Amino acid sequence: METRLVNPAGRWLFLIVTVFAAATLALLGGKNALAEHWAQSAQPEDWLRAAKLEPGNADHWYRLGRYRQLDLEHPNLQLAISYYQRAVAVDPRSATYWLDLAGAYEMAGLPDRAREAFKVAEAAYPISSEVAWKYGNFLLSQENLPEAFAEIRRAVAVDPKLAGLAISRCWQASGDIHRALDAVLPAKTEVYLEALDFLVAGREMEAAVAVWQRLAELRPKVELRSTLPFLDGLIEQGRIEEAQRVWQQALEFAGRPVFRPADSSLVWDGGFEGDFLNGGFGWRQSPTTGATFEFDTITFHSGSRSLRVTFDGSANLDFAHLTQHVPAEPNTRYRFSAYLRTEKISTNSGVRFVVFDFHHPEQQSGSTPNLVDTHSWTREEFEFTTGPQTRVLEIVLRRYPSQKLDNKIRGTVWADDVSLVAVSQPGAGPAP
Repeated sequence: METRLVNPAGRWLFLIVTVFAAATLALLGGKNALAEHWAQSAQPEDWLRAAKLEPGNADHWYRLGRYRQLDLEHPNLQLAISYYQRAVAVDPRSATYWLDLAGAYEMAGLPDRAREAFKVAEAAYPISSEVAWKYGNFLLSQENLPEAFAEIRRAVAVDPKLAGLAISRCWQASGDIHRALDAVLPAKTEVYLEALDFLVAGREMEAAVAVWQRLAELRPKVELRSTLPFLDGLIEQGRIEEAQRVWQQALEFAGRPVFRPADSSLVWDGGFEGDFLNGGFGWRQSPTTGATFEFDTITFHSGSRSLRVTFDGSANLDFAHLTQHVPAEPNTRYRFSAYLRTEKISTNSGVRFVVFDFHHPEQQSGSTPNLVDTHSWTREEFEFTTGPQTRVLEIVLRRYPSQKLDNKIRGTVWADDVSLVAVSQPGAGPAP
């Protein structure tokens, strides 16, 4: 419907109102554009201009607060707090603003006000892992352990990746790993695995063992590879009984069979029926120039396949790239055996299996004969007695560098049915 203003005064009034509205909108638009321009500046002075031009924009005040709090050259906590206060006054529902205000209060030595700000932040965003985490750590610093543990548990429940750092800090604060586990970590597989990885990386094996015990109680389905760093840490520290227990549990949780022949061999998967694990008490294979590893389903001694290593003749290899750790007893006599097959192994230095004490590598237990040229499947074996401190043996497929002029190794070796069997009881003493 068309509106007509017959009265001239009405026309002028309408025109004035229209012009005023347009001018106001233009002014506001220009003001916003100018504030945005200053906000995008690299100079903090311009940020303050933007905040003063748009005092109702909480982001401007918050940014100024962060700058004054984190400025390493000219920190000003009181000014930062005042800016944060302006921000929360404009937007009292922002957990982020309240959280940083709480942090500034804590840095300024105002714990009571910090606590109040943390509570407001938590009320604004009750499911935030960040709020609960920072509040919990603040409470830890105040030695309020029960409340701190409750907040940190809330954070971990939302974000399991915090589990490792959570258990480490709470364990250190309480001095009791089991109390920390009870109070901080929800009984979930993913939480325990995160904590385990963090503690192993930090070499905190005592705490890692406690976490594993909690995880084992859940009887979870866990990939074997995820437990290998933990196992390797136990082996390296000589905690062999614990490593053996964890190994058996890890195999069970992963649904893995225990590859062992009927002769009670201590070697895991001596027939190479499974893939390389590269950890724990399984086979470890490390790539190297000049040699390739393959599983051979055509040529094998028993089972369904063997391991084939092919040397391409490009290098005088110092080869020790297939190994396995095997738990053993001190002062015990063992028989090592393996079936080997070779084809056109060149140079005077061929391949052999070597066994030595993992923690005392200078104590070599023995080796099979040096094989060169071509040989059909042959059982190679030797016996040895472990030393009084031996707890772990290392089996290595070995080739030492040749000192001859023609020293680049070429050819193929197959290995199968690797076995290590005790032939006397512990304490029998070394062989004469």
